Amino acid sequence: MSGNFLAKNTIGTSVKICGLSDEDTIDIAVASGANAVGFVFVEESPRFVERHLADQLMLQLPTDVIGVAVLQDPTSLEPYKTWGGWLQLCGDEDERTVSTAPRPVIKAVQWNKEEVVRWDGCKNVAAILVDGSTGGLGISFDVSELATLIPTLQTPIIIAGGLSPENVQEVIAKAKPAGVDVSSGVESSLGVKDPEKICAFIQKVKDTC
Repeated sequence: MSGNFLAKNTIGTSVKICGLSDEDTIDIAVASGANAVGFVFVEESPRFVERHLADQLMLQLPTDVIGVAVLQDPTSLEPYKTWGGWLQLCGDEDERTVSTAPRPVIKAVQWNKEEVVRWDGCKNVAAILVDGSTGGLGISFDVSELATLIPTLQTPIIIAGGLSPENVQEVIAKAKPAGVDVSSGVESSLGVKDPEKICAFIQKVKDTC
């Protein structure tokens, strides 16, 4: 699996497509230029996927595309020692849980300046994902304050929440994040990804480079 796809020497803004669960959609995301894909292991989510299926889908990914296991307050991270990609922790996990996780962590937080600063530079945090909600709800937020904060941070920032092909360029222009994350914004209905929207979203991001 590749290194940090959000590294400062990466050209342009990286793209993570979250909530994938079938071979065809993954092929489309990868072919369109996605840098990472997310597999949701939160059972309450309409995008939930079983671990055994995600393991199979991971085999489709080229070495330069990272598979991200999306978790929320897991009882243990022990099972993810064998995961081939990164972990995205979306709950109330503490610093000890994150720093001792068996894989690199994307720590997801609902937009709050203090929370972003809290996780900046934390051991094992490869990126901080800043969302307009607790995740997966498609709720956007004003990125203006985050835009002024980003240059002061040492940890790459991924922006999520309410992104779509129609607004992603504006968000990138304002905040210049290392990456953007989309799920509901490229769906035709709840939990069902739309191939055309995935392609359009990634193309819009590429066009900002």
